[in-house]
Amino acid sequence: MYFDCEGKTMNLTYRSILILTCIDKLNGERTVYGIYHLLNGKKSSQTIGDANLFNLTSLFGILKPLDRELFDKEIKLLHQLSLIEEIKTPKSNKFIVTDSGYSFLNSNHKRKPIPKHLNGWKYNDQSLVLWRRLSLLTQVLSNLIDGNKQYTPIQQDEAVFEWVKEFLMKNGHNRYVLAECLYKEVLLSLEKVSELEATIFVMRLTSSNRIGNTIEQISSLLNEDETWSQLLFLHTLHTIVKQLEINSEQFPILVSMTQTNHDNNVLLTASTNTTYQMLGQGKTIDEIALVRNLKRNTIEDHVVEVTHQKPDFSIDPFVSSEHQQMILSAFKMLKTKQLRPIKAKLSDDISYFEIRLVLARHGDIT
Repeated sequence: MYFDCEGKTMNLTYRSILILTCIDKLNGERTVYGIYHLLNGKKSSQTIGDANLFNLTSLFGILKPLDRELFDKEIKLLHQLSLIEEIKTPKSNKFIVTDSGYSFLNSNHKRKPIPKHLNGWKYNDQSLVLWRRLSLLTQVLSNLIDGNKQYTPIQQDEAVFEWVKEFLMKNGHNRYVLAECLYKEVLLSLEKVSELEATIFVMRLTSSNRIGNTIEQISSLLNEDETWSQLLFLHTLHTIVKQLEINSEQFPILVSMTQTNHDNNVLLTASTNTTYQMLGQGKTIDEIALVRNLKRNTIEDHVVEVTHQKPDFSIDPFVSSEHQQMILSAFKMLKTKQLRPIKAKLSDDISYFEIRLVLARHGDIT
């Protein structure tokens, strides 16, 4: 895709727009490799924390898998085109968006805004499960109805095979009725997305007489940017999962394909969830570290992650009211989410852990 900016013709994709959006959000407070890990969906405390702190959960894991070499080329291109500039010292890998970069970003966001229901952190995992099961079930039902016994399954995951097999054993007594019900649910779920998104979604499905298209094929056929096409496909899946949360009774088949209601702590990583359960039992950070044979810093990371994900989780046991107010005052005065300058403004008895907790709870206040 070609864009024009101040007389320059630039070959930039929507992937460039997403990376530039992240650089804008971070505003030089993290290196660009924090963005690389975020777009790849790395489930580390640092990446999860940054996604929440800088309001980038929508883009978490959205470009997975993103090649490191390709990412470096994108950063280099944005820099060469003066859309971003490096701050502090050369090779700091911290960038901010330039004036021309803002102009470019704003004009492209007006034409192709990031879809409103996109939420990689919340919906990516559920969407992947939904798509694998739905795409295989659709293919199997289509071939059963047409009497075809020899075909190559579109999904190769053994767990997906087993799920579809078990589902059909329970619900496939009348394949025609099941296919009709599934068709109606999918059709209803697609009413919440654009015509282009619905088209991309349907083009990806496989039936008895056609193999679903890849995103690369679809973008070529529709003359759309490949990353944009992928984003719209993911947004469609996220929108469907969101509908299942709100109106589960309207989509019994699709709901059965997701894990929406299986785990109330699905947004916590496994290790963090264990820590969360132990906190609920009244154990202290030091006690949990001892029992789990982990460093205190690791448990602190877990507590920060819980604070990001659980709005009703109280940080009062870990940070006094007085310290919370002092940290908030420094944060509002400095207008930065970098820990070191905030720490420098505070008394020595306030720890980095306390600062992280307050930012996790109140970091969206400006």
